Amino acid sequence: MYYCVSLGRHDKRYRVAMTKFFIILLLCIQSTAALSNSITQPLVGSHNEWPPYIFADGTGMTTELVRAAFFSQNIAFDIKIAPFSRAMRMLENNEIDLIPALWWTENRAKTILFSQPYFTNELSIISNTKSQLDYQGPHSLESLTISTIRGYGYHEYLQSIDRLTIAPLLNVHSCLEHVKKHRADIALVDKYAAWFEMKKNGYSTELTIWQPALIKHPLHIGISKEHPNAEYIITSFNKGLEQIKRSGEYDEILARYEHLASAQPE
Repeated sequence: MYYCVSLGRHDKRYRVAMTKFFIILLLCIQSTAALSNSITQPLVGSHNEWPPYIFADGTGMTTELVRAAFFSQNIAFDIKIAPFSRAMRMLENNEIDLIPALWWTENRAKTILFSQPYFTNELSIISNTKSQLDYQGPHSLESLTISTIRGYGYHEYLQSIDRLTIAPLLNVHSCLEHVKKHRADIALVDKYAAWFEMKKNGYSTELTIWQPALIKHPLHIGISKEHPNAEYIITSFNKGLEQIKRSGEYDEILARYEHLASAQPE
């Protein structure tokens, strides 16, 4: 009788253990299936037009780099062009998966998960060639009016400069136009974007790009922390970025666009 009771106890423990095991296994299978289902459709990002990083048709250096990193992990990527402030609202409302070009800020990091950086933006001061600006760093910008792109992650820094008036606009072209037409004293623009826009519009002799850059910002992709697959997507991008760097594809893409953008205006 004792022998039978002892066997029953072991049998009960076994059944409990196996039940827990199968519950955990089922949850893992469901989780894996959810992740798998989430990447059967292309990830969708949004950003404003920002040549040479992002052109109006969605092509550009950023698009190619981000797409290549994801493609190496068997994930497709598409992009929608929209004003940057609207793109950020779309991210917040879960209408898109990610922002493909985003600077880290403490405030953004509260709600957004960032990838490893894949590029560094050098943000330079642009002035009208006829102006009397003698750029010597942030202190030389006091009491001026600066045109910037609405929603970009440098406004907190600019607000720390005494008596600097910030004029937020939609894009690089508008920022440079304001300086050209003396509606703003200076603009703050990524140097590649500035060179590209100046060459495209024949502003080479009318605007001056000052060096060194006022701000350097590492460039990331960003995903809302509320996205159900945020960590998985960020991890996949980081792995893909390392892979295209090892293969040489990263350098090939960069070389094409740096050559396009960085030819100094004549």
